[in-house]
Amino acid sequence: MTQELKQQFTERIIELQQRVEAIHQDFAQGRDADWSEQAGERENDEVLNALESEAKVEIQQLSLALNKIKQGNYGICEGCGEAIAPERLNVQPAAIKCVQCAE
Repeated sequence: MTQELKQQFTERIIELQQRVEAIHQDFAQGRDADWSEQAGERENDEVLNALESEAKVEIQQLSLALNKIKQGNYGICEGCGEAIAPERLNVQPAAIKCVQCAE
């Protein structure tokens, strides 16, 4: 089970890193000289920045989960020390707290 999780998390991290790289490449392409085009590009930049931020947060969370698997304490709540419900981990695999402590 943990080997499957490690593989899933690693694959997702690679996917997210590729997304971040694609965003960086888009920014590196420069902008159009036309003012109306630049306005649309600025809106696109805001969306890309938000997507990049979300990807980086998820990479960080998955990296933390991988470390927890390595240390043997994956699925243990950092708040109370009890096991995190499998249902919660299915929804949020990088969860570090049980539902009660997260509230």
